[in-house]
Amino acid sequence: MISGEVMPVIGKWLNYMSRLHDGVDAILIADRHGTIEYSAMFSEQENGLADEGFIGKNILEAYPQLTEETSSHFRVMRTGAPVLNEKQELTDFYGRRTILVSSTFPLEYSGELIGTMETSVFYHKDAQLDGKNHWLANPHKGLFRLDDIITQNPEMLTLKDTVQRVAANTSPVLIWGETGTGKELFAQSLHSHSSRARGPFVAQNCAAIPTTLLESTLFGTTRGSYTGAENRKGLLKQADGGTLFLDEVNSMDLSLQAKILKAIEEKRFRPVGGEQDVHSDVRIVSAMNVDPITAVREGLLRRDLFYRLGVVQLALPPLRKRPEDIPLLTDFYVEQYNRNMGRAISGVSELVRNALLAYDWPGNVRELRNAVESAFNLCTGATVQLNDIPRYIFYHEEEAGERQEPWPMPEHMGLQEAVRRYEKGLIVRALEQSRTVTEAAEKLRLTRQALQYKMMKYHLNDRTVESKNFCILRKNSCFLFAGPVPRGGRVPRNPWQCRQF
Repeated sequence: MISGEVMPVIGKWLNYMSRLHDGVDAILIADRHGTIEYSAMFSEQENGLADEGFIGKNILEAYPQLTEETSSHFRVMRTGAPVLNEKQELTDFYGRRTILVSSTFPLEYSGELIGTMETSVFYHKDAQLDGKNHWLANPHKGLFRLDDIITQNPEMLTLKDTVQRVAANTSPVLIWGETGTGKELFAQSLHSHSSRARGPFVAQNCAAIPTTLLESTLFGTTRGSYTGAENRKGLLKQADGGTLFLDEVNSMDLSLQAKILKAIEEKRFRPVGGEQDVHSDVRIVSAMNVDPITAVREGLLRRDLFYRLGVVQLALPPLRKRPEDIPLLTDFYVEQYNRNMGRAISGVSELVRNALLAYDWPGNVRELRNAVESAFNLCTGATVQLNDIPRYIFYHEEEAGERQEPWPMPEHMGLQEAVRRYEKGLIVRALEQSRTVTEAAEKLRLTRQALQYKMMKYHLNDRTVESKNFCILRKNSCFLFAGPVPRGGRVPRNPWQCRQF
């Protein structure tokens, strides 16, 4: 079993990986002996991992066809080296068959190998593998097109027209929007309508793997360049003649961003450990979940790379700014889950429709889709009722109504203390919902300096408020991160090779 003293390591990894909505479908953690300590799925698919019954089982027991020789966990435990982008066809102890493309990483604590973490992407029935290294979408099947983008919002319709126009060109396209707004949907549509539609579409979430591995993943490797290295095509070569989609490009290390910029400009690159340049004709489509100008200002994205990637920019509006699409999307998912689950639900009640319209959908379209799926699992009648949808949506509606009333005066509390508590609560909420202190300050309409002063005033340095880009330490506990914080800088984003702070 993984000891309690190293659970903070595991917790930080889980906290980080659970945010990779577009890049990770499932996570499994096992201790050094192969006992499963954690199993979770982050998006619904045709074939998926289930949480129930896996915890406490050995990997070889959970997946009987595996052996210590074929299991990626035991291979990583023997070598200490990660296993990347490996296709797995597994049948669990329930008899359910699952096809995954997985990467297995070693977990270390105080220089000791304590277990592994495996991140998986569900392998679509219309996908194919390029060798053993990375999955490529079938150029003729399985990719989204513009017709798959369901909307009646004028801004979204304009974006669809823009994609239709620019698809014929080869200029780089930068897509940005909040998590769940459909960035990869637009990226696939761009490829599907382009002259490169018969070429490969290769997707990589840049935040899903450590920087040291991302370079070899993008550029490929040469046999002998490091221990265990083989001749392997990088994604830039695999996407030759097609499209390379780089999601969360702002999470890429700045030095690697410089190499990517050079490869884009020259249309050639050198594999890790190689002596000869390799040519690649690839269209780059990138995405991020923050405003690129903010990313540049925060030092997350090189300015010159932004200029190159952002020749064409698509800013996707969040679902809360396109309320006319909520009923449209709801009806679409009702129809979809009727087909998938063999149900005959006619729709949602008026109360449910009003609750969905009142909710602000921080997870955007993905969250709405998951809410409808959740309702289908609970609904016993002909229509989805209020008690079928996730409770937080319903409570949000009630709380929103309560906040319209005058603020209640707490008993035994003066006005000054009540205002202090309310202000502190707003600051904590803004920090928890933001990637950086600067972003939180913008939400509160404060300067960064003013917000930092208030954080000191309310002793918020004793509270953990974490995101991919920053952390404020909890009192009497620790945060694990990738390296030292530069003076006046930010906490590094990737928690691989962690050390205790």
